[in-house]
Amino acid sequence: MNAIYRVWNGEQMYYGDDVNLNLFIRRKEWTLYKESAGLCPDIVATNLDGISVLIHGTDQFQTHGALKRIYAGDIVKQEETAPGGLFGPEPFIGEVKMIDGSWCIVNEKKEECRPLFSETATNKVIGDVYQNPELLEGAECQK
Repeated sequence: MNAIYRVWNGEQMYYGDDVNLNLFIRRKEWTLYKESAGLCPDIVATNLDGISVLIHGTDQFQTHGALKRIYAGDIVKQEETAPGGLFGPEPFIGEVKMIDGSWCIVNEKKEECRPLFSETATNKVIGDVYQNPELLEGAECQK
């Protein structure tokens, strides 16, 4: 089984499907290496630096535009497509989080949580909490 992940090192996002990257996990420590021309690979990120974050991927893809996997920490805009849908016609914007074993979209200001998977709604990734936190702050204030 291949793990689906990405890593934010405080400056750049690295994706686990890059053939030049290797993730090494031992107990509670992890390090992301990039292959180099020398004998030793370059360290790209590690949880020991206090900045880098290992981010898990979901089993879902956005339903607008190009095929793009959705990850924890993504900011997603969900819109109902069925008339009289479960949540109403207003778009819902929130952060993707794992809650009790299910991927959800969470808007903490509205104190609302919706399932990421929906047969009657579309999802679009509009940013993430690492590179675009202002998107979430603005979305949370909307009623």
